[in-house]
Amino acid sequence: MQATFELEHPVAHIRLQGHFTFEGQRSFRQATQEMLATPDFTAIHFDLTDVESMDSTALGMLLLLHERAAGRPIILHSMRPDIRAMIKIANTGGIFELR
Repeated sequence: MQATFELEHPVAHIRLQGHFTFEGQRSFRQATQEMLATPDFTAIHFDLTDVESMDSTALGMLLLLHERAAGRPIILHSMRPDIRAMIKIANTGGIFELR
């Protein structure tokens, strides 16, 4: 998986490509650490257009990011129907905004 970070002030954008699984944690961590080191962003948008699959490890990475995001909203958008269904099932507390 590849993860890229871009800041369009005041929103942080992360684009994910490939299989969002355990093997992608290094790329995910690098992009999110770069993002968290950037001051003054108010929301995090994840573009999942090019994510082919996602596993429970990926959900865990997103949950850990939620803890580190200091209350900033995390918006997940442009995902495949099967990925949306998986996130909805696991998102019992409404942690992520799905678009």
